[in-house]
Amino acid sequence: MKKFKLLLLLLTVSAAIFYSCSDSNPVENEAIASKSISLRTTLNAIKKVNGISGKNTLTTQDQAFCFAFVYPITLEYNNGTQVTVANFEGLLEILANENTALYIEGIAFPFQVQQEGAVTTIHDEAEFFAILQACDNIQVVNDFVFDFTCYSIEFPISVLDVNQVSITVHNQAELMQLVSSPAGTYQLDIVFPINVIQNNQTIVIHDLYEFFELNNDCSASNCLCDLVYQPVCVQTPAGIVEYSNECFAACDGYDQNDFVSCDPNNPCPCPANFEPVCVQTSAGVVQYDNACRAECDGFTAADFIECGVAPLPTFGELLSHCFVVHYPAQVQFQGALVTVHNDGELLQYWFPAQSAYPAFNYPITITFTNGITTTVLGQSDFQILVAQNCN
Repeated sequence: MKKFKLLLLLLTVSAAIFYSCSDSNPVENEAIASKSISLRTTLNAIKKVNGISGKNTLTTQDQAFCFAFVYPITLEYNNGTQVTVANFEGLLEILANENTALYIEGIAFPFQVQQEGAVTTIHDEAEFFAILQACDNIQVVNDFVFDFTCYSIEFPISVLDVNQVSITVHNQAELMQLVSSPAGTYQLDIVFPINVIQNNQTIVIHDLYEFFELNNDCSASNCLCDLVYQPVCVQTPAGIVEYSNECFAACDGYDQNDFVSCDPNNPCPCPANFEPVCVQTSAGVVQYDNACRAECDGFTAADFIECGVAPLPTFGELLSHCFVVHYPAQVQFQGALVTVHNDGELLQYWFPAQSAYPAFNYPITITFTNGITTTVLGQSDFQILVAQNCN
C-alpha cells in the first residue's frame, strides 16, 4: 500500500523561522506558492481516509492513492504563512490543526510526485488536476456538485472558466453541463461566497475549505459515479427527489423500478444515451436516439424496424451533402451558448456518442440540396425533415 511520506520540518508563528538559517538572503529564497483547488482536494481526501475531524464516518477503502508526493514540498496557509513538510505524519499534524480560520490553500510549483515508481514533475494546476482525474478514489469538486440530495445551491453563482474569466451559472442544469464528462479537463472553480440551502436553512459557504467540509458530511461524498448529467427521479415520502444520474440514485438504494418522471407534466423521463432505434412513419423512416424517446412519441418495440444494414448517415455525413446550415448558429456547450460560423466550428461541438445531432439552440434555418429552405424547431423536427428530404 502506497502512503504519503511527509515530515513536518517547521510550523511556527514567527515568520522569520520560515527561512533556512543558511540562506544569505532569505527573502529571495522564499518559495512562491499558488492557491490550488487540486491541493485542497488532495488534502481533503487525506483527512477523510485518516479519520481527521471534519469528515463523515465514510472512508475510502484504501489509504493508498495513485500518486505520492516527493519531498520536501512547500505549502501555504490562507493567511500567507508558509510551511515546509516532508513526511506523512507531519502533514497529518498540520491537517489535524486546521480550522475555518486557518487552513492550507496553496502549494509551491513545481513539485514532484511518484506514480508506480516513476517520478513526474507537476508544473502547474492543470497538471495537478490531471493526476487527480486519474485517481479512482479521489473526489474532485466536479464530483460533489452532482449530489442534489444533500443541499441545493442558490443560483445564480459565478465560476471561473478555463481562461480564468468569470461567467454566470444560472441554474443546476447549466452547472451540470459545465462539469459533465465531455467538458474534459475543466476543474470547477467557484467564486465564493455562495449560499446553499440545507434542511430548509440558508448557509453561507465562504471558501473552498468550507465547501469541502459541507460535502464531507453528505451521504454521496463517498459515491464514485461518472460525471454524466442524465437525471433520474424517485418518489419519496418527502416528494420527488432528482439525482444527476442512475449511479447516484443507486448510492441511496434505488434502482430503475423506483424511477418516476422528473417533470409531472412530461411523462417521458428519457436518458441521453445514444442507442438509436428506427420507426416507419408516413413521412419515412425516423431515427430516435434511443427506445425511450421513440416510446414518448407513441411507438412501442413492435414498431421498431431495422435502421438499415448499413448505419444511417450521421449528422456529419449529411451536413453539406444533404443540407446546409444557415450561419451564424448557436449550440449549447458547457452551460453556455457558443456561436458557430461554419461547418468546421459546428462539428467541434457535436459529440455523436451522446446525441445524433449537435445541441442546437433552436430554431435554426437549413436549406436542403433539393432547394427547400425551412426553419427547424427542434431535434425531433430535424430528424423528420431529414427523413423526408435526404433519401
